[in-house]
Amino acid sequence: MSIKTFANIVATITPKNINNYCADYSRVYGAASQLCLERSLEEGGLSKSKLNTELQQKFGINKRQANSVIADVDGKISSAKECRKRHIKTIEGQLKSVNKFLKTWEKRVKDYKKAKKAKKFKQSYIKDACSIRYNPCRLTELQVTKQRIHQKKRRKYVLEQKLEYLKNAPLEVNLGGIGNQFVFVGSKGETSGNQICQLDADGNLKIRVPRCLESEYGSYILIPEVTFKYGQQHIDAALKIGQALTYRFYYKDFSWYCAISTDVPEVPTQSKFGNGAIGIDLNPSVIGWTYIDADGNLKDSGQFKINLHSRNTGQVEAILADIAGQIVLLAETYECPLVIEDLDFSAKKQQLRERGKRYSRMLSGFAFSKWEEVLERRCVNRGIDLIKVNPAYTSMQGLTKYMGMYGLSSDTAAALVVARRGIRTSSFKRFSDRLPRKYIKLIPSNQAYLGGTRKHSWSHWNELRRELSGVRRHNYFTSVNSAPVVNLHRSESGGQCPM
Repeated sequence: MSIKTFANIVATITPKNINNYCADYSRVYGAASQLCLERSLEEGGLSKSKLNTELQQKFGINKRQANSVIADVDGKISSAKECRKRHIKTIEGQLKSVNKFLKTWEKRVKDYKKAKKAKKFKQSYIKDACSIRYNPCRLTELQVTKQRIHQKKRRKYVLEQKLEYLKNAPLEVNLGGIGNQFVFVGSKGETSGNQICQLDADGNLKIRVPRCLESEYGSYILIPEVTFKYGQQHIDAALKIGQALTYRFYYKDFSWYCAISTDVPEVPTQSKFGNGAIGIDLNPSVIGWTYIDADGNLKDSGQFKINLHSRNTGQVEAILADIAGQIVLLAETYECPLVIEDLDFSAKKQQLRERGKRYSRMLSGFAFSKWEEVLERRCVNRGIDLIKVNPAYTSMQGLTKYMGMYGLSSDTAAALVVARRGIRTSSFKRFSDRLPRKYIKLIPSNQAYLGGTRKHSWSHWNELRRELSGVRRHNYFTSVNSAPVVNLHRSESGGQCPM
């Protein structure tokens, strides 16, 4: 069954008299939208039918034009409510991160004082960059820690005030530029998908003029030879089957543009797991891909180097779109689906202030949501299945099982695990997800593992991840029967504060 998707197709409006009409009607439309917003936000506001009648009488527009105003404003109100929910959720996550930081560092101060009182810890002095510039005195680590706690408490107070304000303040809705846009919302039951704005087969656009402007422009405005650089086939198909068309006119760069929105059926896709799958692993500096056959064996692999540092939004999207096009071309060549990890970094990005600069810079430039959006759009247009899998322990499994076996890089090895997991979760294949034998001796529960204890394999991978936390990646290129040396030199401070 085909899934309907949304398409937005844009054309430029050139005739001068049409530009004058667009400017005049956009001012009427903006005033009507402002009144509609005020009525909609009032407690116990008017019903849509009464609001429609009021807009017609006050601004001299017909019923369908008033319906377009109401539908447009309702959409912007819903968007504002959703944005407020996300904003509140973000601030709550930041508050949680600040409270966790304060709890940890206040405990460090207490441990420091206990250790100093017991004369088991000798104070050390550090040079703080700010103290050297503004204060010639050197600060102890305890003083620096107290300063950090003080700053975090100030930030906590600011976040609490923001959260309280957002929860109690009236909703703010941005209507966009009043006087430089207007919308004609269509319906499936109307002629040519829209009763007040119609496009015929010859490219002539006919617009119904509201009553307030009939004395100057007449009953109808005709825009001849409206052409679209792309998407003309979607418009022709929508006109042929009588599908709804919504027209949005907007002013940008000293010109008026017309954007047509309609539903477009997706290209039908088929899951051809008999030909294998392509797994993709996204990292801040490289995108690794691996192609496997239906039995999970490696057939091909590669990398795409990326550099998104100091790039604007358009540049990031262009880079990712180019790579997504090449990966989709690979999927078309091998006639197989694509498999990616289902990641969500929203919680981690709320903790950037409590992380180091290097980690924060890396995570800020990690454009996974943009990459997923671009890749999904390409797959929909080309009829390629895009499968999302759980990302748990994909990197660890790639490092320990396939990196040394095939001589892969860490990202392509993780992509191999992603591809195998996609086939396993979407078909009847049951690929092994157990630990390699040479690593079993490293986990604390190795005897239970060898004894056949029924426990999820991911719990063993979690134990192995903790044991191998200090091992460098090149150490995984070892012989088949030996595991990399684990760094067992752990800190034994005996409860003392590490300041």
